[in-house]
Amino acid sequence: MFSYVGNGAYCYANSTSMLLDSIGEQVSPSLIEVLTGVGLGAVWFEQDNMIFFSNGIPHLGVSKALDMLGFTYKECSGRDETEFVEQISAELMKHPIMMGPLDMGFLSYMPNHHYLHGCDHYVLAYWLEDGWVRLHDPAGYPFATLPVSDLIHASKTSRLQYRFYPSDLIYHYWTAPMRLQQRTLNEMYHEAVLYFREVYLDADRNALEHGWKTGIDAITTLQRHVQGGKIEPGLQGHLTHFAFQVGARRALNYSEFFQPENPRLSELKLMQSEVFGTCHSLAVRGDWHAVGESIRSLGEFEEQFRELLFRD
Repeated sequence: MFSYVGNGAYCYANSTSMLLDSIGEQVSPSLIEVLTGVGLGAVWFEQDNMIFFSNGIPHLGVSKALDMLGFTYKECSGRDETEFVEQISAELMKHPIMMGPLDMGFLSYMPNHHYLHGCDHYVLAYWLEDGWVRLHDPAGYPFATLPVSDLIHASKTSRLQYRFYPSDLIYHYWTAPMRLQQRTLNEMYHEAVLYFREVYLDADRNALEHGWKTGIDAITTLQRHVQGGKIEPGLQGHLTHFAFQVGARRALNYSEFFQPENPRLSELKLMQSEVFGTCHSLAVRGDWHAVGESIRSLGEFEEQFRELLFRD
């Protein structure tokens, strides 16, 4: 197996990497992405007829990743707009801050932002002046500027499609990381496995409470939708423009992470990555019957992976 190098929707991992780079620490976004636990499992939100190939919650995962990497940091969240502006004004005089989740529909420097309402995103802000925030957006917008009024709207989580997020946050950010200790990959691996199990179990509890489906049940539901011709435009766009391709990259990064310690888990994630890539290519060609057959394989690999993760 050889590495994939290229673009990908790793907004919080890339933003975290930039935040750490601001203090001279270089950490790969691919490692950060894995340590967040995002990209493990799957969830089907019945209210939206929408699947996400993840049980992890990004803003919780970022904090956990920083912990496992050996950093301390300041993390703030709240529900008061005035307090938010005052806090980030003070923080940005001293440090850059990583903000998210943000609603991409209000990130007005993006040419297509009007079509992105409900999509969550993360950026690194480094200055605020005259009602404008300056930031690096890992989606391809370095040195972007955003009106503070748009940032306030973007910071509210009430419209986000990923229902694992709390719906009442006004803002959330991290700043001022400091290296507390050096961690070996072996140490991080053993801590990460315990955390990954928590991600699965927490998602199961949330799903049971809200009537959602997780794991093989979520993937089987998607398969029925696809093979039954019940592919709404929103679901189709989500699969072809985001879910399959980012799923392939995440699974490949998990495969690389597991390789030194658990070759079997690594192999399962590699095979899953290949199937995600196949699903993407078939979906773009519009061959949804073949997509449905490949989704069956995704479910089988997911079931095997979870079983082995909890056993070893």
